[in-house]
Amino acid sequence: MEYSDFPKDFIMRTQKNLKKYRGKFEVTNLINSCLGLIIIPKEQLKNNLPIYIFNDQDKKTYGISKINIKYEVNGDFSLTKTVDHIRNGIAHGRIQQRSSFDKRIIGLRIHDSYSTKEPENFSIELSVYELYRFALKISNEFLKGIIID
Repeated sequence: MEYSDFPKDFIMRTQKNLKKYRGKFEVTNLINSCLGLIIIPKEQLKNNLPIYIFNDQDKKTYGISKINIKYEVNGDFSLTKTVDHIRNGIAHGRIQQRSSFDKRIIGLRIHDSYSTKEPENFSIELSVYELYRFALKISNEFLKGIIID
């Protein structure tokens, strides 16, 4: 079915796919879904993100807290800067898995740098569930301000 309003339709379809998929490739599906939930919307709807600074306690708002962010070169823990870094890390394949003793992927480390020759300027560590919640919550922020039928 064609899109009537891209990226709104793309975000909403990606959310549905992510919520419905159950199988042995859940983490692969989640990372692929970040294309439709973070990467594409960030480029077109970044102004829909609210002003928010991560702190050590609040995990309810976005599913993560400042504790997840292991390094940010400028000490900028704003939502906008964090989404920029996560977007860059995923888009450029700067993802490392964290596995359990039985070889299940239980978490991911996403990092960013200005180029492949530069040192990291950002690093975040998330459980699979934290990335799932974060991607859904951020995509909902992108949808705010768009008329949804």
